[in-house]
Parts: sequence; C-alpha cells; structure tokens
Amino acid sequence: MQTTENKGLLIFFYICIAIFSVICLAPFILAVSGSLSTESRIAAEGYSFWPRGFTFETYEFLFGSKAQQILRAYSMSVIVTVLGTVSAVLVTTAYAYVISVKSFRLKNFFAFFAYFTMLFSGGTLPWYLLSTKYYHLGDTLIGLFIPYVLSVFLMFLMANYFRSIPHEIVESAQIDGAGHLRIFFSIMIPLGRVGLVTISLFYALQFWNDFYLPLMLVSDQDLYTIQYLMYNMMANIQFLASGNAAQVGGAIIAPPLETAKMAMTCLTVLPIAILYPFLQRFFVKGIIVGSVKG
Repeated sequence: MQTTENKGLLIFFYICIAIFSVICLAPFILAVSGSLSTESRIAAEGYSFWPRGFTFETYEFLFGSKAQQILRAYSMSVIVTVLGTVSAVLVTTAYAYVISVKSFRLKNFFAFFAYFTMLFSGGTLPWYLLSTKYYHLGDTLIGLFIPYVLSVFLMFLMANYFRSIPHEIVESAQIDGAGHLRIFFSIMIPLGRVGLVTISLFYALQFWNDFYLPLMLVSDQDLYTIQYLMYNMMANIQFLASGNAAQVGGAIIAPPLETAKMAMTCLTVLPIAILYPFLQRFFVKGIIVGSVKG
C-alpha cells in the first residue's frame, strides 16, 4: 500500500507534469489562436489564447492563389519524408550492425570514422560544390534526402540497441549456416523494431521540418517542400507589407503578416502533431533501451 507521503509526492509529480504539459502546449495553442484572428486585432491588442475576431481570412489568403502549389508542396514533403526515412533507416541500421559485430576487425575504425564526422566538417561551400558540381544533386528529388541518410548519433543509438540483443541468438544462427545478411534482416531487424521506430521518428521529423536542402539545392518550384514554400511565401508577404511595396498598381495591399506566420506554423506542424501521439510509446522505450544498454 502507498503511504500518505508517497501519495503526496505522486500528486506533486502529477501537478508538475500537468504544468509542464501546459507550458509545452501553450505555443501551439497561441499559434492556432493567432491564425484564426484578424490582423487588425492582433496589431492593436496582441496575441491571446482565444482568437481575437474569429475568422478564416488568413487561410483564405494563403489558399486563395496558392492552393495547388501548397498541395503539391505537401505531396513533395510526404514523398521526401517517406523516401528519406526508409533510406536513412536502412543505411543507419546497416552501419550500426557493422560496428556492433564483435568478430569484425575493422569495427573500431568505422566507428571512429563516423564519430570524426560529428566533430569536423568541410564547411558549407565545399559541401555545396560537391553536391551540385560532382554529385549533381541540384534540382533532383534524391537531393532532398540523400545528404541526410546517416545521422551518426542515431547510428550509435541503434548500435547500442543491437549490442543489447543476446549474442547467443546470433551464434545459434551462424551455427545453422546463416550469413550476416540473413542475420541482419531475419534477426536484428525484427528484434530491433522498437529502436527502428525510434530512429524512424527522428528521421521523419528531420526530413519533414527541413528547408535547408531545398534552399541550397532547389530552384524548380515543383520540388518545393511545404517548409520551403512557407518560407518563400512568408518572405513575399513581408515584402508586400513593407513600406515600399504597400501600394501596387494604385491598390493598397495589406497582407496578414502576423496571422500568416501563425497559420504557416499550424500548416507545417499539424501533420507531425497528429502522428506523434501514436508513436510516442515506441519513442520513449527506444531511447531508454538504446542509450542505457550496450
């Protein structure tokens, strides 16, 4: 039975968690509220957790002339996220398995080789020249995910997870004549599914939220992701809202600057916010196992 002291401590922890949850949710609630407010009320009264002058004008402004482009950007983001996540998980788990095999003599070399890239890099300009002039990744679909297919941190996390799998299972498979390829796909991958879900979530978040690769490598609008499209649209809105561009062709242009920022935040965050609760339990368990065992 729980003592009175333990119950009081448990209640205190629940209260702290509830307060922390509200603090974490507050920015998203504020963004939703701001996106449903009028620009004039936001400018005059500031932001609120309840919409000021409830309206869908901002979303009508965004989708009015860019609906097809936004939907195409959403589709491109989904394609990049799916292809990138699958490719990255395959490369990461394969590399992690290599450095977790005890009998592999060069495992320390490959582990150091990967770790070295965490500390040092060639810089932005050499990376850009390699990506565009030598690897020809400019204005290509694979250019939007290939540079990110190996995260060293997630690779070491997965390697620790593989090391937590009893070595006797691998030895039994080797005695039965299984090679490393069979062991990897038939034993390590099924037993490491919790870790796979964890790194998949990390990669999916990275690919979905990334606008750096489109910024550096893409000029074709058909390859714009939703993040990069929102970035461009925000830059255009800020230009129209500036003093020099406030009047075009005799008409006064008053784009919803502040509410547009909030609406774009909601458009980019909402898909991940919906997906995350279903994967949260795998995420927490995978982090604990991958970081502690090994």
